[in-house]
Amino acid sequence: MKNTLFAMIVLIVFLNCTAQNQKEMIVGTWRFEKECDLRTEEEKSKYVEVVIKSIEIETENGTEYPYRIFKVNNEFEFYYNKNQSTIGIFEINNQTLFYWRLIPLNKIEAKPKVTESLLNRKLIEKKYDGNFYFSYPLKLEIKSITKNRIEFGTENNYTVWKRI
Repeated sequence: MKNTLFAMIVLIVFLNCTAQNQKEMIVGTWRFEKECDLRTEEEKSKYVEVVIKSIEIETENGTEYPYRIFKVNNEFEFYYNKNQSTIGIFEINNQTLFYWRLIPLNKIEAKPKVTESLLNRKLIEKKYDGNFYFSYPLKLEIKSITKNRIEFGTENNYTVWKRI
């Protein structure tokens, strides 16, 4: 019984230290480097690739990926160019990065009925005493993280980011 309890305590402390270490390592500014797809043609054919035509935002770095800036206080900024960026909060849990994008207050106030509907369907949520609205949390699987490199995705399909 004592051995089991001791093992559980050690595991909890280890997992807590690992998550804290990842949070400390992710703090900084990251630039997209490359996308890796190691899947075989057979593996690719098993999944239907959903192509979402998004509005292409011009980025200062020319990669179409924003700089990702993670701050010590669990805030982030995805910087596209001097006129456009996305801000919000993030959390790391079980090798997964969760992030909530802040929705500008003018968009919330402009369409109160739409806002209420989105809240009821849990597509957006209020945080911090109901003063701020955030998108549904998006998540990225952390494949690996080191001092100067992060890989988001699965073993065979992932993106590589470098610290700048």
